[in-house]
Amino acid sequence: MTGRRDILAGAVLIALALAMILGARGFPSIRAMAYGPDLFPNIIAGGLILSALGIFLEAFRGAAPGQDNEGPDRQGVLYFVGIVLLVMGFAIFLPILGFHVTAALTLLISTKIFRGSWIVAAIVAVSGSIVLHYVFYSFLRVVLPWGLLAPLAW
Repeated sequence: MTGRRDILAGAVLIALALAMILGARGFPSIRAMAYGPDLFPNIIAGGLILSALGIFLEAFRGAAPGQDNEGPDRQGVLYFVGIVLLVMGFAIFLPILGFHVTAALTLLISTKIFRGSWIVAAIVAVSGSIVLHYVFYSFLRVVLPWGLLAPLAW
């Protein structure tokens, strides 16, 4: 029964989110900044909780008529594996290629995995890596690795 699996998945997501929130509470505060190192874990935990609530809602509404609930969705499994491999590749190649190249490639590939066109993928890849760099570098004061683009670093 899909409803039970969905309820279990939602409960696991909420448990993970609560563990992240509790774990982040122990992070030391930084006096010079209005936010601390617990900001991003709490944002991610909030996203997990919202996802869990969406899963609960779908479970209680019931599966769509004619939907096959017998096994895992093959396309969904491929999406999941693709994203996990992308995250692993990002972690491996970040110190080598640098943030800009790695982020652009990751965004390009993830957009293509979810069947975006090449034009949309290229726009998302370039603009996304530039916006992310700007946010981390200018607002959060996080120095990101330049890698291959080190000669262009400012």
